[in-house]
Amino acid sequence: MKSPISFFNELKRRNVVRMGMLYVVASWMVLQIADVMFEPLGVPAWVLPLFMSLLAVGFPFALVFSWVFELTPEGIKRESEIDRSESIVHTTSHRMNVVIVLLLVVAIGGLVADRLIPRNDVQDAASPQRASTIQAEATSDSVQQAVTDTDTSIAVLPFVNMSGDKDNEYFSDGLTEELLNSLVRLGGLKVTGRTSSFAFKDQNQDLREIGQLLNVANVLEGSVRKAGNRVRITAQLVKTSDGYHLWSETFDRELDDIFSIQAEIAEQVSRALQVTLLGQDEADEPAVTLASHNAKAYEEYLRGLYVLQHEPDSKPGVEKARNHFEKALAIDPEYIEAYEGMFNVWDRINRNGFVPFTESIGQMASYLGKMQSLAPTSEQALAAAARLAMVRYDYEQAAEYIEDAASRYPGSATVQATYAGINMLLRSKYMVDGATEKAEQARENAVNAIREARALDPLSLANLRNQGNIFYSDGDCAGLERLLERALELDPDAGRLRGLLAACIYTNGGDKQLALSHAEKEPLDFFRHTLTAIILDSLGDRSTAQQHVDEMTLAYGDSASYQYGQVYAQWGEPDKAMTWLETALEIHDPGIITSGGDPLLDPLRDEPRFKEILKAAGYD
Repeated sequence: MKSPISFFNELKRRNVVRMGMLYVVASWMVLQIADVMFEPLGVPAWVLPLFMSLLAVGFPFALVFSWVFELTPEGIKRESEIDRSESIVHTTSHRMNVVIVLLLVVAIGGLVADRLIPRNDVQDAASPQRASTIQAEATSDSVQQAVTDTDTSIAVLPFVNMSGDKDNEYFSDGLTEELLNSLVRLGGLKVTGRTSSFAFKDQNQDLREIGQLLNVANVLEGSVRKAGNRVRITAQLVKTSDGYHLWSETFDRELDDIFSIQAEIAEQVSRALQVTLLGQDEADEPAVTLASHNAKAYEEYLRGLYVLQHEPDSKPGVEKARNHFEKALAIDPEYIEAYEGMFNVWDRINRNGFVPFTESIGQMASYLGKMQSLAPTSEQALAAAARLAMVRYDYEQAAEYIEDAASRYPGSATVQATYAGINMLLRSKYMVDGATEKAEQARENAVNAIREARALDPLSLANLRNQGNIFYSDGDCAGLERLLERALELDPDAGRLRGLLAACIYTNGGDKQLALSHAEKEPLDFFRHTLTAIILDSLGDRSTAQQHVDEMTLAYGDSASYQYGQVYAQWGEPDKAMTWLETALEIHDPGIITSGGDPLLDPLRDEPRFKEILKAAGYD
């Protein structure tokens, strides 16, 4: 019987040890290549683990083959058939050594390149021309002075759907949004808002340009591949200045484990930022609040969120989103994000007048109560409470809610934008009351908040509209024109800003034909009809103006009561105007909220009846 030493020497002589090393190194390289190539080719997620298993099974066969056979100048022969004096195992071993070294060099080189070479394969907001335009404007606009000057600023780019099925788009988008929300809740990070992050979906632009456009030092990007009940998520944190990878990880889990994956990614990104960038020896333990722990409820929530974000003003779209949120709540009755979804559904119904306004307000109150019972100080509950207080004409109460939210979640672009809007309502209220100093302070608060909101979410059309409301209130038509140009760069069909510019030019004594040209291009139907009817009448064309009112009446009925009030106020028919405004007040038309500072209602300011309307609308 051979001794262990002689047996090991025989293993080395027959190159079995080298074959094992070569097989391991070559298999590792093959797996790395497969890992990179399978996702772009749409290969199902289960193939890579199967491939790995096959390579593992092949390992002992490779060792046995190396023991039994030998490579000779005449080809492969059994080792027992070869005279040892004619064996070339030493030559073969030298060649195998060279191959192993070369493979190791290539492998190490690939790892180094992956860490050091800047990446270009990230999502992009638009064409290079558009990107440069937005960047130039952002540099010149004073609102962008609230720049992020710390290395803890981060944007979460939309994770790429690698599932090979467009129907799974909701899942990758939803995961991106959940990660974004998790990072906001961690605190200490400047997190770019959803709109700006999602502007880079399905595009391709250099990270350094994205960093400049969004004014962030870091980007979290990744991909999602969903197959059955398994999901594979790849995430990486990259510096935008040089493309250096601060952290990366791949998660292969059962779908039931998706919630812990979200928390784990958010926590690891936070630690990477704290330890790597802030120089801390240890990161604080972040508190990540998970949503539902039921995978099916989570999936229904993501489907509802996807529909509501893509069709917020479509009645069928809103109803579809509502159906998904209701299914999520039927599965998990304590799912606060799904309650927030239902609140937002009814808010959109309220804004668009799809049902009687009092019905939608009642539903909003019901779902707010659910959120407050689960997490009264959450961002969702505080923002919803502020919105409900607004539609109930309690602007100071709305301000209290949103100030609380702003102090708790200063990195939320949505909270900052809402804070700006509520302060503009307070400004109007204080102006009606004659409290000039309070009005000026409220305006200053609004300007600072919208500046911060735009710094957090620079590509958000909603933020541009919010700032447009401030410019309109100030009579700054030139500022509105600049905002409109920027909005059209982001979306050629952007609504409201054309109408605001038309109203600004008209109410400030500008060129009525120019105002009419902007009004006629306003995409939002009721806004377009209202302004066109007003301006045409001022140009002496009452007949065509009346046609626009008739079209609006046919399409909206009493839901456009506030708009009829605006039209008749400008037509010089105050009694009709106030009758419609009283109807708007009675049915809780959300337009009445703006009556205190609406320039189109200025002809009614001295009317006692109108003052009573304002008092009932919260301007007392």
